Amino acid sequence: MSDKKEEIEQFEQNVKKFENDRMDKKILPKEEENKIHKKVFESVLLANVVMAFLYCISLGSFNIETPIFLMDLKVFSLSLIVITILLFETSYRKENGKLAIHGIECLVLSIFMLFTSCIYTIHMKEFHMYVAIASYIFAIYYVGKSIIVYHKMKKQYIASLSDIEEIIKK
Repeated sequence: MSDKKEEIEQFEQNVKKFENDRMDKKILPKEEENKIHKKVFESVLLANVVMAFLYCISLGSFNIETPIFLMDLKVFSLSLIVITILLFETSYRKENGKLAIHGIECLVLSIFMLFTSCIYTIHMKEFHMYVAIASYIFAIYYVGKSIIVYHKMKKQYIASLSDIEEIIKK
């Protein structure tokens, strides 16, 4: 009878140890957490930069004369296209997927900027509304990207702690 009791106690101790190990793996160490926060901060920072840029464009539509504002829009769109090309070239040379993604994001922004001069000439009164909607779309994209990056990096870290692959190979 005492053997049975000892086995049950041993089993309970093993279960508690397993649960503690599992909980320890779900809590990220500080260095991993800092890495994840850095990536998330980068996305939020890019969202803020894009929103501030579009806000300045919207303010410019109110305060700058129409011919000068249209010329400014063309200069901004051309500058963004040059930045996009540079990002794509750099990402190709370095084989960096992160830069390629930033290049695609910049490409979408530059395409929007190409259309802003047409939008301004056709819908001058509602121009600020179109720019605000675009700003919100970019913000939603970057927040969604931040959430996905956070969960993906956390899942990768937890998966790296798992030794199931090693057990299967043995």
